[in-house]
Amino acid sequence: MRTWVLLLVLLQSTILLAQQPNVVQQSAEDAGILSWPARIMSSMRSLLANVMYTFTGGTTEKPSSFDPLDRQSRNLPKADEKPQAEALVQHSDAVKQVEIDAFEVEIVENATNEIESSEVSHAPYRNNLIIDNFSCFGCRAAINTLITLARSRPSHATVHNALTLLCSTLRIQSGKVCSAAMEQYIPEFYYILSTGEVDATRFCSIILQGFPCNTPDLRLQWSVSLPTPPPKSSNRVARRPMALPTPVKFLHLTDIHFDPEYREGTSIDCGEPLCCRPESRYLPEHQRDQKLTELDKAGYWGEYKGCDMPWRTIEATLDHIAETHKDASYIIMTGDLPPHAIWDSSNEENTMIMKELNKALAKRFPDIKIYPTIGNHEAHPLNSFGPLKPVGPTNMTTQWLFDAAAEAWSQWLPAEALETVRQGGFYSVEVQPGFRIIAINSNLCYVLNWWQIYEYKDPYGMLSWLVEELTKAEEKQEKVHIVGHLPPGSVECWGLWSKQLDRIINRFQRTITAQFYGHTHFEEFKVVFAPRSRKRPLAKPISTSYIGGSVSTYTDLNPNYKIYYSDGGYKGASWDITDHETWIFNLTEANQAGPEVPPRWFRLYSARQDLQLADLSPAELYKAALRMVHDDKLFETFYGITVKRGDTSMKKGCDFRCKEEILCNLVTSDYGDQSHCQEIKRRMLARR
Repeated sequence: MRTWVLLLVLLQSTILLAQQPNVVQQSAEDAGILSWPARIMSSMRSLLANVMYTFTGGTTEKPSSFDPLDRQSRNLPKADEKPQAEALVQHSDAVKQVEIDAFEVEIVENATNEIESSEVSHAPYRNNLIIDNFSCFGCRAAINTLITLARSRPSHATVHNALTLLCSTLRIQSGKVCSAAMEQYIPEFYYILSTGEVDATRFCSIILQGFPCNTPDLRLQWSVSLPTPPPKSSNRVARRPMALPTPVKFLHLTDIHFDPEYREGTSIDCGEPLCCRPESRYLPEHQRDQKLTELDKAGYWGEYKGCDMPWRTIEATLDHIAETHKDASYIIMTGDLPPHAIWDSSNEENTMIMKELNKALAKRFPDIKIYPTIGNHEAHPLNSFGPLKPVGPTNMTTQWLFDAAAEAWSQWLPAEALETVRQGGFYSVEVQPGFRIIAINSNLCYVLNWWQIYEYKDPYGMLSWLVEELTKAEEKQEKVHIVGHLPPGSVECWGLWSKQLDRIINRFQRTITAQFYGHTHFEEFKVVFAPRSRKRPLAKPISTSYIGGSVSTYTDLNPNYKIYYSDGGYKGASWDITDHETWIFNLTEANQAGPEVPPRWFRLYSARQDLQLADLSPAELYKAALRMVHDDKLFETFYGITVKRGDTSMKKGCDFRCKEEILCNLVTSDYGDQSHCQEIKRRMLARR
């Protein structure tokens, strides 16, 4: 069958095998036994799994050797798909009619040209998002093929049916997940590829950030204009009172991931992006002949495996916070309210979840202001932050999300803040005289936000707006906290965007006293550095991004929330963070206690005390990161903090590569600058 889909897959597989002959992992016993057809199919399946993972926004099952914290990948086939073979045969009859005789020569030539012209560079540090066997050559060949096809305007049904067939046949995901994911992403994907100046080099340069063979596309350079700094004496911090007032206490909630379909007793290991739902009835392939045991069933309060949160656990969490922390001055909430069920999401459900959670918060904290931001899971399709005005035959736009957010947040934000929320999901608000919170939509830098590839220069003009707001704050001698969802500096945030934000942070370092993000689900931080120079190859620490762990247990984590203490509440306050603490409950203990006993929350750690910090200055946190290279006991403590002492994570532990990954994350705020990560690696290798 010579459909364009099979040609594309065979093309990518051939490239993959040529570049990485060891991509099919074999034991010594298996070496030489696997036939070439079997190797090609295994390679195709591995590659398509990686493509599917990236194509669906990082929420399908992760291939093995994916995560440094060793979150388990799961077997994908399910028992309910045995009858699917007959359906796929019938399905394929329709797809067989899609011939590409007119494209074959051009497609193969495009792929050949890409292979011959590609340059190889090796990134000094890679995170775990981009998978080893998804080569840059294959990416460019595949994208050139897709661009050719997109601009020939094939029917939506043809593309959907063909890709769904491949996804299901290669058992990348279940038929329903494959079909729904393709239904969501194909319109925007093909619109982006068929319009504008998008080409394979630009596309792969962004989405393969951190992959060793990737070469940055120099055509994508852009920068934000910054004002001239004022004289150093113009923004002095006033002398503190002799008797300092009590530090300002505030709460950080993030990544709640409420799943309306969570059901106790369903399978926790269903082989789909999200389990513990009514349809999650099936065990992994190697256990198909067994019945679900109690250990395989979803617990009452939640699960460590790939499951999100039932409503009762969220209510118990909010009840505990309201009772325990009545003295909190305000709350920041950094996004990701909907579940990881991307095949089952919609504008309506995401909006409903946002409203229900806000209603629950307002009920328990009627007199406390809440400052929210948008997460990548609030968008539908996932990660999609596109045009405000409808485009394409399906009228694609993200305006619905910003309008929904403005309506949901109107109880907490003033009218002028809601105006910019509708323009891109960001706002600035005065919390009290001398102190301001600026919320940014950092999802705009997500490498899996396809619209960034289409409009890469400061989408929505948000960074330029941020400079204007910070300039006003500087003139009024205000202090600023920045809040967002996706942490800049991670491999998931485009390095050029992170670099521009770091330039802004550096320029306004006397105004911005802290940043707060979520998204990773882990308890961690990132130190931001001034630009490097010949005199200073390891730049000076100037700011800190605090990353709060998730309320959701997804994956292998205990639920948590964070409490911060800030030097504020008086004229001329610095609004520096003086300490923070994290509260958790143990999920195993809660499920064993049963429905009648609310989860037992307790303080997991205090930063100053447990990390042995003199203060929480950026320089002190950087010293702590370096100290953990040699201080095994301190790192062991920090690892437990990072994974919130989730029973399954603690059982797996953290090896050399895991430790290197965690410590590098702490010192990387601009993915294009790996100097401090290299210093971590140098010290770790010297110790070996």
